Amino acid sequence: MTNLTSRRLANLPVCGLLLALFCLQGCTSPTGGGLISRRGDSIHELHLFVLPVALKSAEPGAHGGFAVRVFASSRAHAKGVPIRGGTLEILAYDGTPQLAASQTVKPDQVWAYPAVKLPSLAVSGSLGTGYELTLPWQGPRPASSRLSLVARHTGASGAVLLTSPVVIPNSLK
Repeated sequence: MTNLTSRRLANLPVCGLLLALFCLQGCTSPTGGGLISRRGDSIHELHLFVLPVALKSAEPGAHGGFAVRVFASSRAHAKGVPIRGGTLEILAYDGTPQLAASQTVKPDQVWAYPAVKLPSLAVSGSLGTGYELTLPWQGPRPASSRLSLVARHTGASGAVLLTSPVVIPNSLK
């Protein structure tokens, strides 16, 4: 019994090495020193992160606003990739996610960023390249107790990507 146990213990490092090699076989690193190849430029998904409190705004006519971060990802890269074309928009709805999900309801606020203006808003970190946006609320204050925010990217080809609505408490009332 002791001899069998010692053989099993002796095989543990070999099994661990084989398991590590098996798990790492699908991992790759980006080519070109972290630059994304032209084939990997397609954006397949957007990710929206919202600071759930209102910020004071110095802009005239603004009632405060929000800070958001938007990341675009591709199938070829796990981290956020730069948006090189089209327009990134943040849509705000005074109400619930069901209202925001409706294609027929007009947003209460829209902030638009053409791709040529995005590099100055880019931030890089552990999640890759993203965009940090401060969104001042213009016009009448929203009346509902909640706001829904959605990120939308319209590519040069007309293809549209949307995030799921992010619901935050309305602290602009």
